[in-house]
Parts: sequence; C-alpha cells; structure tokens
Amino acid sequence: MGDIVKAKSIEYAALRNFIMVALKRLVREVGLDFAAKIRFTPLYLFYDLLSSYRSLVGYLDPINICSLTNIERIRNVFLMKLLNYLHYLEKQEVLCSTSVPGFFKICENFLRKMRIAPLLIAERLVQEVLIPYMEYSLKIRNIIPLAILIPEARKLLSRIAAPSPYSELYISANDEILPFHRGFEKISYIKSLGSTINYTFLGEMTVRGKKVAVVVKKYRDWKSLKWLPIGLWTAGTVDFTLSAGERLLREVNAIMLLRKSGFRVPMIYGINWHEKYIIREYVEGDDLVKKLHSKDLEKICFLMGCFLAKVHRLGLSLGDTRPSNFVFDKYRTIIPIDLEQASSKIPPSWDLAEYLAFTIVHLKFKFDESFASSLSLAKGYLKNGGSLSNICGITRRSYIRVLAPISPIYPFIAKKLYRELGCSQ
Repeated sequence: MGDIVKAKSIEYAALRNFIMVALKRLVREVGLDFAAKIRFTPLYLFYDLLSSYRSLVGYLDPINICSLTNIERIRNVFLMKLLNYLHYLEKQEVLCSTSVPGFFKICENFLRKMRIAPLLIAERLVQEVLIPYMEYSLKIRNIIPLAILIPEARKLLSRIAAPSPYSELYISANDEILPFHRGFEKISYIKSLGSTINYTFLGEMTVRGKKVAVVVKKYRDWKSLKWLPIGLWTAGTVDFTLSAGERLLREVNAIMLLRKSGFRVPMIYGINWHEKYIIREYVEGDDLVKKLHSKDLEKICFLMGCFLAKVHRLGLSLGDTRPSNFVFDKYRTIIPIDLEQASSKIPPSWDLAEYLAFTIVHLKFKFDESFASSLSLAKGYLKNGGSLSNICGITRRSYIRVLAPISPIYPFIAKKLYRELGCSQ
C-alpha cells in the first residue's frame, strides 16, 4: 500500500512540474499582461509535452515516432491521469477552470508569482543559449540517420502527423472564446490592402450565418521596413516595438480594452499566434487624411482631441497616431484601425505630437491652417478631461529631434501652441 501511495505521489509531482514548466513557457512567450486572457484545453499540455520532447531529440527519435504512431492511446492515458489529479492541481492553483467547460486558464496566483520573481541569469542562459544550442546540435545529429533512412522515413512520416500545441490555444475576447490559431481556409480573398511592407488583405467570411468583410493582417518581424527605421530613430524617446509577436499582442490588447470601455473599434474574428496574424472586421468610412482636406478640418481635429483625451484617461497611448491610421465613419465617429504600437508605457504627449506633425505634412506645411488645426486639437483634448501638461509636452526636445525631419515647421507650431495655452506660466 505504501509503495502505491509513493508511486502516485511521484506521478503527481512529475505531472505538476511538467504543467508548471509548460505554463511558464507559455507566459514567457505571450507576456504576463496577455497571459491572463489565454484559454487552453488539456490537449495543449499533452501536445506541448510531445513538442518539447521532439525539439530536443529530433523527429526521427524512436520514442517520438512511437508516440506519434500511437498518439490516440497515449493521449487517452495522459488525459486520464490529468483527470485523476485535477482536483489537486486546481487546489494548488496549478490549473484553474473557466466558466466554459473543457477550458482552463492560468491562475492569477501563478501569474503573480511570475511577476514578482524575475527570470534569473542562469535560467535565461539555459533557455536562451543552452537549449537552442542543444536543439540545433540534436537536429544536426539526425541528418545522418535521416539520410540513411530516407525511403523508409518518407513512408513512415506520410502516415503520422505531429499535432501543434497552438491548435489548442484560445483567447477570451468579445465576450467569447476565440481560437488563437485561426487560419485562412474559410476566408475568400478579395484584394490586397497593403504594400510590400505589410501583408494585409481584404477578404470575406461567414460569421453567425452572415457574410462579413474582414481584414487579415500579418505582422512582419524586426526586418520590417515600416518599423526598423522608426524604432532606431526613436530609440530612448518612444517605446516602439519591432517584434511581430509584441505588436500583435499590443493591438489585440488595445482593441479589447477600448471595446470594453465603449469605443468603436474593429471586431476581432480570429488570431493566429504561431503565424502572427489577426482577422478583424473591415471598417467602412473615410480615411481621416481625406477629411483633413475638407472644410471640416478644425472640427475633425477637435473630435480627434476629444477621442485622444478619452483614450489617455484609460492609461493607454496609441503610439502611432498618424491620420491615416483612423477612419471617420458615417456616424461621425473616429475609429482607430492600426493599434500595433499601443502601450501604457508611451507618454500621452507623443500621441498628440505625432498626430500634429503628420497633420502638418498632409496640409502641405501651410502655417495658418496647421496652427488652427493644432489649436482645435488642444481644445477638444482639454474639453474632454485631457491634461494640459500632455499638450505642453509636445515641445519636448526628443520629440522635436524625431519629428522635425518629417515636418520641418512642427517645432514652430508646437512652440506657438505652447505659448498660446500658457504652458510657460
């Protein structure tokens, strides 16, 4: 009897430790702030176990091949063990159930411990240097047996498939659980919306029995021509991120926060974390740049000031407030359509400064019109509870350094607005 209890204790400890390692890996991949929104099925843990083992030993490892060829039986054993110990795992807050049957989330206490326990240097060396080196070495090791067994391997590999852990990840958004691995297969391509810089296209898909227009946006990594120069130029000034994954998470976070706060933002229909793209609602309306060339120029800038003040009161800055990143719909509502740089770490004054600088560019550097639009922006911002210090902050030297090459008269407009509002008093 004692041996059985001891064996079960060892079995539970092994399962618990594996789950904790898998969840830590997931949290570090998506970030602490976003991890609380992630939902997953028990199969995520099983597929992650197979994937992490395979990354170390290679695809042709005998145990890996045996696992994949008998995956249904092994999966059932794993799920049975998980079910047997689920009560203890939940009691110790290793796993937390959700209101949706069959889905789990990462426990708040687990996230809190990770937040206050930064990754040690030794752990970072193991994760970022040693493990990738081992994975590379072991993959090289498998080249020789692969070359010898190519005919046999091809026959075998054609009969087995390695499931991806990402197929069992979901996200809590729009008051529902959305797949974190959505594909293009149910989307009809209509036309490209982006240039060579971004892979973005307009498509059509069926949502709840109704056909809707959608935008599919793929986030390119640090090599992107769009963000590399800006990231380097604004280094130390603005918290721009070049990472595709981080930009995706920022956009999804911002959309969810703004929607929850009553803003009109595009609906998210799907996310593919592994391939780094989202599927969102296509928003009809006029590009804000077009409205800047109309008789409503000052009114549009006033409304933009109102909009930014409301956003900043949430503790969020949009990061990239060029007029081309907003749509003005038929209800005269300003809708942001590019939020991939939104962050609570960016100063609110940057949003005002960038919008003003690019508005000046679109107005072809006409001083009087540019100043009138900046004054309207400030009035709308202050009327809706925006801080005067945020407007006064547009004259920061770091902003001037970044924005003056783009908009040469920006420093003069900003300083005149600074004096007009009495910022120096």
